[in-house]
Amino acid sequence: MGSKTTISLLLHFIFLSITLTDAQNCYNTGNFTANSTYAKNRDLVLRSLASNVTANGGFYNTTIGSGNDTVYGLVHCMASPPAANCSSCVNYAIQGLMTACPHQKEAISWGGNPFQCIVHYANRYFFGSLELSPTLALYNTGKIDATFAQFDQAWSGFTDIVTRASTNSSRLAAETTDLSSTQKIYVFMQCTPDVSQSNCGECLQKSVDYYRDCCYKYQGGLVGTPNCFFRWDLYPYYDLFPQVTSPSPSPSTPFIDSSPPPTSITITKGKENTTSRTVIVTTVPTAILLALVILILAIFRFRKPKQKVKSKLLLIGSSY
Repeated sequence: MGSKTTISLLLHFIFLSITLTDAQNCYNTGNFTANSTYAKNRDLVLRSLASNVTANGGFYNTTIGSGNDTVYGLVHCMASPPAANCSSCVNYAIQGLMTACPHQKEAISWGGNPFQCIVHYANRYFFGSLELSPTLALYNTGKIDATFAQFDQAWSGFTDIVTRASTNSSRLAAETTDLSSTQKIYVFMQCTPDVSQSNCGECLQKSVDYYRDCCYKYQGGLVGTPNCFFRWDLYPYYDLFPQVTSPSPSPSTPFIDSSPPPTSITITKGKENTTSRTVIVTTVPTAILLALVILILAIFRFRKPKQKVKSKLLLIGSSY
């Protein structure tokens, strides 16, 4: 394989790995022009969300402007993370929105790795409304034997967790359920605090049903909407299960496929004002990424003077 081809493949691989860290959805409800009043109000809303979220317990909404230039914004840090983590997630999500949706009048971003906060702004009032789209689904492609009776039994209990999460004053539930005598399923559900108890329950149940329809056989995953978030896995996460000290499940567990874990991120189209797109990404350990970067630098260092690698790299960058 030639050095140019090697560099192209490696850069493509690294790019896909990096895209796992966030996801945005730009609505098709209209655009605004740069330096317009709406643009200035949008920027003010995003700055207000970032500066006020931690002081308000991880949830904050605001409205700026009047008439057609009114911008509504909402931010929610899921799982009540430390203030520094919440702030970092929100700032990163906002940067993603500004880049991916620079002129859209409405957009939403799920930030973090995996997704730990929601940032949503629009030119319409949406606070407290039940919105089930766009829907984001992420899953680990390590597989579980879906015929395993205890797995089905564990999932049947998720309805009870939906009820407890929706009726809890914090609209949150983090629970474990036994999968076998040696392994647990870790379940987290949460709604944005502005939705009603009934809307929260409906959102969470539809998220569970959505995951079961699309990704039931996979080993852990999540579903996010503008109003709620559902995640399950075979190991503790988000520091929500401090009483658990057991390590992540061993690849030798009988009903787990121990193949490397690529991940799929899907944003599905619901209402006509949303955009549908699917991104397939592959998670790569930090050590492998570092090794790839070193390899690329070595190729650049010792390549022949006549090779025109630079133009090739520019083409790769522009294709994304």
